[in-house]
Order: sequence, then C-alpha cells, then structure tokens
Amino acid sequence: MSGVVWSRAAVHATRDVSLLVRLMADDPTSSKPRPVRRRLAQVLRALEETGARYAICGAVAMGAHGVRRFSEDLDVLVDAADVTELLRVLGRGFREVGREPASGPPAQVKLRARRAAGPESVDVDVLVPVDAAEEWALTSAVRGRAFGHRLDMVSLEALVLLKLRAFVSDPESLAGAKHRADVLALMHHPRLDVAGLRRLVSSHPPLRAEFERAFAAPRPRGRRR
Repeated sequence: MSGVVWSRAAVHATRDVSLLVRLMADDPTSSKPRPVRRRLAQVLRALEETGARYAICGAVAMGAHGVRRFSEDLDVLVDAADVTELLRVLGRGFREVGREPASGPPAQVKLRARRAAGPESVDVDVLVPVDAAEEWALTSAVRGRAFGHRLDMVSLEALVLLKLRAFVSDPESLAGAKHRADVLALMHHPRLDVAGLRRLVSSHPPLRAEFERAFAAPRPRGRRR
C-alpha cells in the first residue's frame, strides 16, 4: 500500500451511535447485558483527556456506518506518539491482558476492566498503525457522537480496505470469513467511494481481485441498519 495519497482529515458528521452501542450489548449466549456502553465511555474519556489522535474501528465502526452486529470487544487505532500516555490513563480502570510484541513499542495491547469477570466482559484492543494502510485509516477518520462524547471512527472506505486486507491475509479461517461478510455488507453502501477504493487497491493484485469479486457479488439480503 505504498504511495497512498488519497486521504482526508477527520470531518464532522451528524451520526450519533448511542442507540447502536446500547443494542450491541445484546449477547444471545448470555442472560446478562454486556457493558459495551460503559467501556466505550471509559475509552472516550481517556482519549479526550490525552488528546490522542485515534479512530474507532471494528464492530462499532461497522454499526456507525449502518451495519449493526454484535460486538465482542472495542477496537481503537491510536497514533504511536499518543499510545504510551493513553495506556497510562486507561491503566486507572483497566489491566493489560495481552501485548504484541511482548517487548519494545507495542502494535496491539488488549485491556480488560479491573472489575470485569466472566464472559460478559468487554475488552479493549488498542492498535497502533503498523503500515501505510492503517495509518491512512487513522488520518481519514470521520466524526460522530456517542453519549455526549466526540467519536472519531474509520471511514467507510478505510473499513472496507482493512477488512479486505484481513480476509486476503487469512481467507480460510472463521475470522477471515467474517471479514469478507462484513465487506459484502458494506460494499454497496450509498456513500462508499467505490472509484476511490478501486484506485487505492489497483497496485495490489490480491486486494484488487478480491475487491472486484466482492463488488460483483449479490447484495446480502435484509435491510441495512
């Protein structure tokens, strides 16, 4: 993905994802509501306190762009220059349960609330961009709101690109299949810049081929939410 020049700064949008986050607490395997709202509010407060440059991704970003699905955790891309201070502030309410790599500057840190217990916990994955595609996803973030907080999230185009890439890198796994299903759900969104995405993947043959297959696939049935 070298040579990426198609980008835009974070812009204001009118989308409020508060209701979506409440719905994402539903887990058919549990009799207890999961604390998605509480965890997101904790993360947003820490992001505001540190002034970190970030973009929410994963299921929350999917829902914010109109495709609602259950959230297993909260994913947030954070600028490498801001991650140390953000982790320090989050450390007041969270404990670290995983880190990659184990030593040196982190690429991913998994956090769990200190009081969390059982399968109803909602973990937070703090991700540091490791290549041009992820850096572009961070710099092209769009803005929304949630529970009175500003919420910057990855754009539609960045979300499709990251999920396409995740599927291409691991097409045989269950996780890969979920990423491709997400791409199919997003591919015909009326606000998706298809021409821009096509230009972006044109220099990467595997991504370009999968993009065209996904674009040609029948639209998933059911209403987009």
